[in-house]
Amino acid sequence: MAPNRSITALFCVLALASCAESETKTSTQSTSRQPDYTRGRHVYNAFCAECHDSGQGGAPRLDDSGAWESRALGFPSLLTDHATNGFLDMPEKGARSDLSGEAVQDAVHYMIRQIASGE
Repeated sequence: MAPNRSITALFCVLALASCAESETKTSTQSTSRQPDYTRGRHVYNAFCAECHDSGQGGAPRLDDSGAWESRALGFPSLLTDHATNGFLDMPEKGARSDLSGEAVQDAVHYMIRQIASGE
């Protein structure tokens, strides 16, 4: 590996490690409120399923665990941030600006639970 590539690779590894450490702290700090999986299921079915059940717009399908392997399922706050602020082709809050942050967070936790259980 060329010296510049080695330095770039090292920088990327350190940056990712720093993000993971920061994410762990954020996740730990925000655990005071337990997810409401019932509300999460409702929010998912009402606002998220259109894309995540069909794969519309390149959205990873909820029932395709392989599509989620490379995503940060261990970091719910990162996924919540993506769902809240938009990520790639996904609009902010799934184009539902009326959703509260807690509703989005509950939907993310519901999705993670569904993916982990393989349902």
